[in-house]
Amino acid sequence: MNTFAASGTAAGPPSLYGTMLGAAFASLPPVLRRLHRAEGVHLRGALRVRWSTRRWLRVLMRLSALPRPAAAAACLVTIASEPAGERWHRSIGGCIVASRMRQARPGQVTERMGPLAIVLATRVDGAGRLRQASRSVSLFGLTVPWLHVLASERALDRDRYRCDVRIWAPRLGYLLRYDGVLAIREPDTYLENVE
Repeated sequence: MNTFAASGTAAGPPSLYGTMLGAAFASLPPVLRRLHRAEGVHLRGALRVRWSTRRWLRVLMRLSALPRPAAAAACLVTIASEPAGERWHRSIGGCIVASRMRQARPGQVTERMGPLAIVLATRVDGAGRLRQASRSVSLFGLTVPWLHVLASERALDRDRYRCDVRIWAPRLGYLLRYDGVLAIREPDTYLENVE
């Protein structure tokens, strides 16, 4: 592991999360620091995907490109460093969810998925979990004040962590939630397991 990448010393440029979180980055458990380093990461695991229980919302969600409900959807993730941030490519149950992340300001990251932009306040809690909560959500540049996103990452061991992502709206409840365990794979191992 390149422990210097997060701080931007001679070993390389700072990572997006290392820059955004500042000194708090060092308080993350090793698996979460590896996940958010600037060198590119490959993840593999399974996620439980749930949709709203409201029938009319489920009909609308079927028209979207969102991951489908599943008890254990196979998940592959690659994270690549870019000059201004990171590119995330997720395959969840065969559904592709790609995004780009950029620092919005200290302690905040903007994640963009096509016309959707989410500004996430990001912090490390006292137990070393990474927590994110949306500060704003916009679609085609128009604010969507009723849509909220919560995300968390909790270390399980040296190579695995539990993630939990929730998209919800007041009075409607959760529109989409996915959670599960992902493991960091070194590039050689990742490629062998994909074939």
